[in-house]
Amino acid sequence: MSRLSEQLLALNIAFIVTDKNLLVEALSTEAEKLFRVEVGKHLFCGDIGFVDDQYHSIDLRSLLEGMISSQKEGDLEVGISYPDKNVEWVKISVLHQQGQCVLHAVDQSELITTRRLNRQLSMLDPHTGLLYREAFLAKIESDYGLGLVCCVRICNYQRINEIWGTAVANLVFMEILARVSNEIEGAICSKHSTDSFNIFIPPETPFDVESFYSVLNAPFHFNGRHFFSNVALGYYQEKEGDSHAQSLNKAEMAILDVLSERVRLAEFQEDLARQIEHQNNLETEFRAAVAQDDLGDSFYVVFQPVHETNSQNVIGAECLIRWTLNGKMVSPVEFIPIAEKIGDIGVLTQFNIRKLQELIIELKKKGVDSDALLFALNISVVEILDVDFVDKLLVAINSAQLNPRNIKLELTESALIDNFNYVNQVLEQLQMLGFKVSIDDFGTGFSSLSYLCRLSFDEIKIDRAFVTHVVDDIKLQTVFNSIASLATNMDKPVVAEGVETLEQLNYAKKKNVQYIQGYYFSKPLDSDDFIAYVVDKTADGGNNG
Repeated sequence: MSRLSEQLLALNIAFIVTDKNLLVEALSTEAEKLFRVEVGKHLFCGDIGFVDDQYHSIDLRSLLEGMISSQKEGDLEVGISYPDKNVEWVKISVLHQQGQCVLHAVDQSELITTRRLNRQLSMLDPHTGLLYREAFLAKIESDYGLGLVCCVRICNYQRINEIWGTAVANLVFMEILARVSNEIEGAICSKHSTDSFNIFIPPETPFDVESFYSVLNAPFHFNGRHFFSNVALGYYQEKEGDSHAQSLNKAEMAILDVLSERVRLAEFQEDLARQIEHQNNLETEFRAAVAQDDLGDSFYVVFQPVHETNSQNVIGAECLIRWTLNGKMVSPVEFIPIAEKIGDIGVLTQFNIRKLQELIIELKKKGVDSDALLFALNISVVEILDVDFVDKLLVAINSAQLNPRNIKLELTESALIDNFNYVNQVLEQLQMLGFKVSIDDFGTGFSSLSYLCRLSFDEIKIDRAFVTHVVDDIKLQTVFNSIASLATNMDKPVVAEGVETLEQLNYAKKKNVQYIQGYYFSKPLDSDDFIAYVVDKTADGGNNG
């Protein structure tokens, strides 16, 4: 035995000494058990294999031959795969000395186990066992071509969680997931969010999307309770040139388009992608606009006159914020939800108040009694839910030297349903401070009479949707008449907006609608034109000519 072998044996470690052809010249007992080889035999004559920590086969023989021929030293981490027992994980250090190759093996089982566990935790959601997004994409990229990608959302998950608790909500989630496995052979699923997950359906897998949607929404029982899963399903059929990541985004976008619908099944459409891209770009531009030192560079306010129906006198105006982007006006229907979403709606309200202050100063210079006018400001429920809203509003009103009694706050009917009790308390507080409260777009929110009877408000504003065709449409007349009658019985004045013709004006007048707003009298005007309009109407007694 060589002096080197004696030294290695004295250290009581697993080692093998070979010649340049990998014939074994010496080895320890531990190495003999690991590699199942004897002195005089070729290192790779045993019935074993070698794998990496992903269990992919390794050609260890070629690696060692390359290191011997180049006299390269280093470490190789391998699993030794046996036909009759578990894999043994070792790190093999390769050394060269006097024409011999020395292989020194150290146990790596604990390290490999820990590494594999960490990798698994990074790939799999521990609660559901679903792949995380990146692992999901990597798997379908390596194993499959084009397929069908779905996004499943349990729309009533949060509701179930609130009523029965997280454990039951998670059982519902797992039940829906089990239905996927039962219905689609080979389906691959990944976690998307608390209440949703994604599915990849391999090509050539039999699949009927409508039947699948029905299965997901079938009721089921748990502990004597009857559950309706209320699942939404968005899907996208991959096409040549698509990446799986893009396809997944499209399936997720499709589900956004169905959440407000009763039938929650939708295939991704390219128009939806363009719409979402437009909204994202618009949000970016809006954030930049409200960050300017002077909001007047991008925003302005127009004033649409409100007239008393019988006398046709101007009794005030609605203050409407407008936004111009690259010289074009952006609809408030698009940018107001963005302002609410990102929390900047209050910035617009403050701007509105400052512009109203400027208007009233100019009205007074023209000799107009602005105290006789009532100006409407649109207020978002997002603002009202801010616990400091009333204080912020008062500071802005007082700073602008405005009188709350000349301010009417308009809120949409649908915005009042959520957090009703709190919102109603705020409205009562505002009324006590002198503000008027108007329910805007009345009739579109489907609120119940019980809410209306408890609500603190001063005026109802009939939405233009019930005005535009009221003269010719019997159904619209029924709704319009009911709202007008309801307001009369509650002793509340009514404003009809969107009045554009004399016939509409006369109809509203017959139904005892007190106030009119619309193009029949005037479009929204900038401050100079509004002042001129008020001065002119005051001079001729309020007649429309």
